[in-house]
Amino acid sequence: MARFALIAVGLIAFSVPVRAADEAKGEKVTYTVFDAYFEKNNSGLKGNETYTALTSKDGFEKVFAARPPLMGGKKPVLLAADAFDKQFVAVVVKRGPAITTYQVEAVKLDKDGTLYVQYKAESGPAGTATFASPLIVSIPKEGAKKVAFIENGKAVSTVDVK
Repeated sequence: MARFALIAVGLIAFSVPVRAADEAKGEKVTYTVFDAYFEKNNSGLKGNETYTALTSKDGFEKVFAARPPLMGGKKPVLLAADAFDKQFVAVVVKRGPAITTYQVEAVKLDKDGTLYVQYKAESGPAGTATFASPLIVSIPKEGAKKVAFIENGKAVSTVDVK
């Protein structure tokens, strides 16, 4: 009887359902990723991670500044002066001892107004310095009420578009 109980407990432990990866839903949306910015030291953003939606040029410029081109490098592509007239930016910032790189997999707008930004994030080797690594995605404002961030197949945050 004890042997049967141990087998039953073992079978139950292995039958726990595996959670499916979170996925972006809705229609594909055109987007642009901007990698020519850094987070200002006085941005006011705190913590190891920040997820936000910035809808104005002033709000964006309080948080980010354009990085200068590296020696002999090409001029970085920046947001247009009127970018916030019809667009907003969905932003992820990871802070810590390593640089984080991002790869956007999908940006989709669902019928309920949820805009999904699905991406992969990978941290490099840790060092002694502290880094702030932003992902800045420019997206049309029309129809977007909130942004759901899906990182490495897992929903990590949802923010309102104001």
